[in-house]
Amino acid sequence: MSVINMINNIKDLFPEYVVFVKIGTFYECYNNDSYIMSYLFKYKLKTLISRDTTCGFPINSINKIKYVLESRSINYLIVDKKHNYEEIEKMNYKKKNKYNELLTDSINYVDMINRIDKICKYLNNNPDKIKVVEEVLYER
Repeated sequence: MSVINMINNIKDLFPEYVVFVKIGTFYECYNNDSYIMSYLFKYKLKTLISRDTTCGFPINSINKIKYVLESRSINYLIVDKKHNYEEIEKMNYKKKNKYNELLTDSINYVDMINRIDKICKYLNNNPDKIKVVEEVLYER
């Protein structure tokens, strides 16, 4: 079973959790969870061939990640791919979980970053249009 299929199965059981998959010396998150990680920690997103989105970080960053999620009352689940996606750790805030609130902000953030990237690519390919953008930015 692929990582994405397994993550989808886990997310069906834990929809309001940020799910981290330990893969070797990294943790990875997928789809909506990767948006949250990008929003909170400015991690770069990658789009897979399957069109799923992922981001990763080294295992030595997990304590910082957990601290930030816990301070924001966000549920998380850590699983290990090497041991058949066995649960390593779980934090459950039950009634005060703010996953969905954070997800909305995260989706808006990723959308804004994507739009900015498209504008930059357009301007790189059309340097004659930069003057127009500068006029809008520096209009007084």
